[in-house]
Amino acid sequence: MLKFFTGALDAAYFGSTPFLLGYAYGLPMRIIGVAQRLGTGHAVVTRTGISSRPRIGTVSGSTGHEIAHAWAQATDHTPVFVDLPPIDQVLAFKAGFIDGISCWEPFTTMAVRIGGKRVFTARDSNRQLNLLCVSSDAAREKAAAVHSLLQTHIDATRKLSAGVSASELHFLQGVFGEGLSYTECDSILRHRIEWVDPSDVPVEQEREEIVNSLQAAWDFLTASGLFAGNMPNLSEALVTLDYSTQGTPALQEGHALRVGYSDSIMCAPILLGRHSRLFSENGLDDTDSESRIVERVAALNDEYRKALRSIRSLLSTEPELAVVKAGKIIEQEMLELYERSFNRTPPKVISATIQEFSQLGMMPTRVAAAAHWLRNLRNDSAHRGREAVQYAETAYVVTVDILEWLQRERPQQTLRCSRCAKHIEDSSWIACPHCGQLRRRDCEACGEQIQATWKACPHCGRTV
Repeated sequence: MLKFFTGALDAAYFGSTPFLLGYAYGLPMRIIGVAQRLGTGHAVVTRTGISSRPRIGTVSGSTGHEIAHAWAQATDHTPVFVDLPPIDQVLAFKAGFIDGISCWEPFTTMAVRIGGKRVFTARDSNRQLNLLCVSSDAAREKAAAVHSLLQTHIDATRKLSAGVSASELHFLQGVFGEGLSYTECDSILRHRIEWVDPSDVPVEQEREEIVNSLQAAWDFLTASGLFAGNMPNLSEALVTLDYSTQGTPALQEGHALRVGYSDSIMCAPILLGRHSRLFSENGLDDTDSESRIVERVAALNDEYRKALRSIRSLLSTEPELAVVKAGKIIEQEMLELYERSFNRTPPKVISATIQEFSQLGMMPTRVAAAAHWLRNLRNDSAHRGREAVQYAETAYVVTVDILEWLQRERPQQTLRCSRCAKHIEDSSWIACPHCGQLRRRDCEACGEQIQATWKACPHCGRTV
């Protein structure tokens, strides 16, 4: 909300309850469509045998809070609400400080995994929506870009409804938390949120659904004491909901929107839109110049994600060890890449390996610089440990940078010429066809074929 007030964001997903609360206070934004119906993904999750006055963690003024209020009205409970961020709700529930949570995915599934039970869901209250919203300025000044954002959301929603690919599921599961299994992530995406294709819903029906949801939100806000006064005039809250391309202004090349989103599964369309390049397909630049670190890690393979988890777990408690571990992981990956590329033993000193990669044009300058920096920091941390405390977080990000390059390089890890680094397409080739460097020759003593760089024949032992 603050970012919308200050103009730092052009668009975001909002639950109907926080949207109306912000709009009532003058939040300068408009609704351009229904993002999702909340389904069973939003829920009250409690342990069994709770008292009639349980402590329920929720975000004050959220759709989760509204659903908890509806649950209390439908039962004999008079809960005490504890205002906590979603992940803190789960931690407090696990520790026994609260009796339940009222939140959304993936946090409700996390609470169920540690012994909770869904006792009430958004489907039971049947009014809450997630809305795709834009700032008033964006609705007025960036109509073409807003239309492209809506189309990106529709494209991503259709993917989610049909079932995302294995690679897309791998990415989304990584963003939503390593504690969530692939099966759980797939089940949530398929069954616990009702993805809405707004182009399939008649405009008047959609407007009516939005207004009804906002009216229910208003009833909750006034009943819970979060707002006092008259319901705001909604005449300007909804822009024209037109999903056709007719009459849409031409999109300026390179036009960008500043889109806010989180690791909540309600933001899966934006995350998927970024990862699957749906924004660019619809003519929009990415929502910002750099992906967040959590998304970059999620896009890596399981081996690299596991390595980064092991580093991350040490950052706050043992930063020196985290840096040493990061340096060791990168060194091992570099050595393996060298052996696979040149089919020979790498130099004894890792700096020489990095230097050779760089000189042969295999490694970009920025990656080589990052690898050298991490090597120096690792050596300092191993001996004195002073620098690690200050630079451990940076070392983690640098490690992600290098692993991203390694992952891109892996599909190209065929044999290379040791002189020119060009690819050797057939391992039986005697010489590099690009520069003429010998790769194999015959031993003068026994006649067996040996590699050109060997110092001795492995067949007869003769020095060559």
